[in-house]
Amino acid sequence: MRLLSRIFGFKQRDNEHDDTSSGSYPEEYRQILKFNSILDSLLDEDRFIARSDYKQLVDEYASLPAFIETLKKSQMLKTYVETNNLDLITIHKFVDTYKQLSNIATVPEVIKRHNDIFIQKHIKDEKRYLDDILKECDPNILLDDEQREVVLSNEDYTLVIAGAGAGKTTTVAAKVRYLVEKQGVNPEQILVISFTNKAVNELKERINHNLKINCPISTFHSIGNSIMNINEDGKKRIVEGGYMFTIINRYLKETVLRDSELVDKLILFFGSYFTAPYEGKDLAEYFQFISRTEFSTIKSNVQEYIQQVIDHKTKEVKTLNNEILRSQEEVNIANFLYLNQIDYEYEPFYQYQILDSNKPYTPDFVIRQREKVTYIEHFGITQNGTNNLYSPEDIEKYKKRINDKILLHRKHKTDLIYTFSKYNDGTDYLVHLKEELIARGYELNKRPSEEVYQKIVNSEETKYIVRLVNLICNFISNFKTQGYKEEHFDIFKSKIQNVRTRLFLDICRTCYLEYQKCLIQDNCTDFEDMINESAELIRKKKIAKERLGYKYIIVDEYQDISRQRYNLIKELSSLCDAKIVAVGDDWQSIYAFSGSILPLFTHFCKEFGYGQELKITRTYRNAQELINIAGSFVQRNSEQIQKSLISNKSIENPVIIQTYCDKKDKKKEDTPKGGIYYYLGDAVNSSIQAILEQNEKEGKRGVASILLIGRYGFDARNLCNSDDFNYDERSKTIYSAKFGKRVKLSFLTAHSSKGLSADNVIIINAKDEMFGFPSQIEDDPVLRLVVNHDDSYNYAEERRLFYVALTRTKNRVFIITPENRPSEFIKELLIEKKLYPNVVLNGNLNLESKRKIKNVCPICGYPMQRRMNKNYGLELWMCMNDQEICGFMTNDTRGGDLAIKKCDWCKDGYLIVKPGSNGKEPILGCTNYKSDKDKTGCNRMMSRDYYLKWIDDSIGNEDPSVGKFEYLRSEKIALEEGHLPKMTEPKKPAIRKERKTPNIHTTTTQVFHIEKDGFDVICDATGNILTDMELLKKIRQWRYEKAKEKNMRAYWIFNNATLVDLATRMPITREELLSISGIGEKKVEMYGDEILQIINKHSHTAPTTNSHNWGSEWPEFE
Repeated sequence: MRLLSRIFGFKQRDNEHDDTSSGSYPEEYRQILKFNSILDSLLDEDRFIARSDYKQLVDEYASLPAFIETLKKSQMLKTYVETNNLDLITIHKFVDTYKQLSNIATVPEVIKRHNDIFIQKHIKDEKRYLDDILKECDPNILLDDEQREVVLSNEDYTLVIAGAGAGKTTTVAAKVRYLVEKQGVNPEQILVISFTNKAVNELKERINHNLKINCPISTFHSIGNSIMNINEDGKKRIVEGGYMFTIINRYLKETVLRDSELVDKLILFFGSYFTAPYEGKDLAEYFQFISRTEFSTIKSNVQEYIQQVIDHKTKEVKTLNNEILRSQEEVNIANFLYLNQIDYEYEPFYQYQILDSNKPYTPDFVIRQREKVTYIEHFGITQNGTNNLYSPEDIEKYKKRINDKILLHRKHKTDLIYTFSKYNDGTDYLVHLKEELIARGYELNKRPSEEVYQKIVNSEETKYIVRLVNLICNFISNFKTQGYKEEHFDIFKSKIQNVRTRLFLDICRTCYLEYQKCLIQDNCTDFEDMINESAELIRKKKIAKERLGYKYIIVDEYQDISRQRYNLIKELSSLCDAKIVAVGDDWQSIYAFSGSILPLFTHFCKEFGYGQELKITRTYRNAQELINIAGSFVQRNSEQIQKSLISNKSIENPVIIQTYCDKKDKKKEDTPKGGIYYYLGDAVNSSIQAILEQNEKEGKRGVASILLIGRYGFDARNLCNSDDFNYDERSKTIYSAKFGKRVKLSFLTAHSSKGLSADNVIIINAKDEMFGFPSQIEDDPVLRLVVNHDDSYNYAEERRLFYVALTRTKNRVFIITPENRPSEFIKELLIEKKLYPNVVLNGNLNLESKRKIKNVCPICGYPMQRRMNKNYGLELWMCMNDQEICGFMTNDTRGGDLAIKKCDWCKDGYLIVKPGSNGKEPILGCTNYKSDKDKTGCNRMMSRDYYLKWIDDSIGNEDPSVGKFEYLRSEKIALEEGHLPKMTEPKKPAIRKERKTPNIHTTTTQVFHIEKDGFDVICDATGNILTDMELLKKIRQWRYEKAKEKNMRAYWIFNNATLVDLATRMPITREELLSISGIGEKKVEMYGDEILQIINKHSHTAPTTNSHNWGSEWPEFE
């Protein structure tokens, strides 16, 4: 069928000839007819037409549309047609067709129609072949039509978007087999790439092992290494992250002292910019920030801060070594003063006895130099009186307090320097402070940088160096993962005005160059450079096409692609003219922290210039009810690719939320050992019991396989604070003490669970806290330069991670959450019932709970921190708000809004919270109170009602206790004269009832002999054997027979420790075998099937009772 009749449905004119070689037509028209003929021939072929198949045709005839356009513009087209007796419709149709074909970003309708017909024809004609294409992998696998379309399609760049459990690996295996057997592609010309060894091993099992197709299957790192080795005479040693940490840590501790300029920058960074300031506007987030931040000074961290005070309660001398301030800006001022050798004291008593809200007035700082004395007040608002975190009422209160303090110092003729958080002219407050100090005649004698830096390095408090090294390593690793080079440091700086970020970039650049220098000197390369340099070698054509020769590059888990990996496969494809098939699921993109960039997936066709997107929407793992819940959950973020997954499976109550008590009642004597971890373990046990009961109900026999998923690795250890679970430190495995051999538990983090499935899943850490799910850990802002941060939705990546956790199960997923601090995700699942039907709640849950700070100021709601106050000689809870707004302090939070105040009856007493008599509400009482009959102490007390009438929020009143009796006078005199009271020996603690504190229950080993073989069998914390002794006997017997058959020593096959692991953990897949110590790919290939057969047979015949406590009676074996 000719082109024009097929596409446009019209008949050729009688005078139109198909002989393109005829001289009767002008050359241009003959070229049009030839173009039509070639395209017709292409469309007549029984194959999928990719855009590269007609690209040469488009390029070859590129001049024709321009020629016709010229005729149109000059109004000569009609004359040209009539003069030469041409068909105008043929010309117009050519122009339209060419325009469609030349737009490489879209598929022309004629090509699309052809490919659709081809796909449907071959789905029908090759049905039997496609039905059996994966029979060797699993006779039960039957590809659906969407998978078959992926197998048959052959576009240059194809993105396959598949849901969880939709058979991505299955589809890749089928695609490879079809290319080899039906398209005649040499297996060596098909490169399959994935990101982890785990994923690679699964692909190898399907393709290399089951299908016997020997195509290369590798990680990106292995590909990079292979390319590097092609181009180099000697191999480089590949180093991991520990090498970088060692190099940079050594450099910052030793070598850097030779670079005085960098040392100055490091000290400036440590002194003023070490902690990233909070720059948002959300008050709740700000509260979280200040509640977990310790505002300590350099002086304190290099152990030069020593303050001796008399404890007001014990009357003993205490030495304070930790100087903690209220804000980072105050820390910056303290560090500035220290580094310029100006003696300062933080929050001293004012030299005149003036009250501030009924307690002594304490300016932020007092500084002294020779005869000069100056007070410093730093105000946390801008010079023009703004702060996004304060209400208009608070701002007015703040400004009034500032004015009152200025007037107070003028009245008493004391020198005051005051600074603001930000100045109208953009001057930094430290610059302003410096100018004020110089104007007053203060000498700023900069401490020698080397001396200060050496103190930082040598101090036991190593938080500066270690934290900075970790941050730099993280930055450099992601910097290279994005394919950046040294010049990008300058590019970043040219776009950024933030002082802290620019300073960090200077420090990081030097460390980067030092690290790269060491790599060269040691003839090493890291994984990031290996991939970047491989792509660069290909781009510069230093690798011959013949050395690689790939025709297809298939990338699994493409949603995790980073810029450098994208560059590598694009350069490989360009060099080899290879087609790219990328398979993945944007809903499961969870590795931004290690460099993945989701838009490389979601904008696939745009990145490659063109391509096709295919979807696989039928899932074989999850029930439809669970898919609906998980799909609705992840698609709350409209930036995710929208898709509707389908399943033939159905299940009742797919998501079950199990709650546990998360408040430890200190009043109860029978609080279980382990506290809240006891209740956590009990909730997990309830879920396990429900799974076992359901299995029995459905007639499922044998061991129940359950995957425990945590947000972090330490969630496994936390669970094992419960008596019912034991943790094996060596294998990172959890064992159930209660259910024994009836269950097989596995633990994985949500990240490491991706790509896996389990019969049942229990998510064990769905709580609202820093290390909960979602995690509330915030990256340092500088990492945003090199890490793709998804701001498209609140907790966007954590939401995808939760989706991954939800969809690992083949049956139900149980989610363990605390009653009072449930995860935000849990509350969403339960509150929005229409969106998430079939979610069941077991237990009580406080859905109204909000993220709370543990210790909150009762006056202003800001967080409080507890510390020894040098002025009062007391451990106090101190509000972290600026004192201009709230200066609340208390010794006991049970007093509510009762704050510590200056006693007005005695000179040196303070009114603190004390319990009321006979269980009444707390009162305020003087610290100098004595219970003796003669009443020798100060007996000032007041109830809350009296207190509320008595307090005065103003500043500037004179202390009414001046001239009154001083109870601690003798101790103060001794302290001032240097005659310190004798330090008392610590009292022996009274014998108390055993505290039921959490204790991780770990496995132990006991030596056990079978004939002459000694085995360290694994036992729980109480001595019960966890190793399946019957299975151990069977595997040992198999080893004996195999060694005899191969005429080798038995331990060459597997050593005794490996046998114990096999009999304890009972792996059921080749992948699980690879997780056993002592078993690699080679041994799995040699013995894997036999071992799995033994374990599988034993699991279906062995009784599933709890572990037997053998005690001292060991079973006898022949």
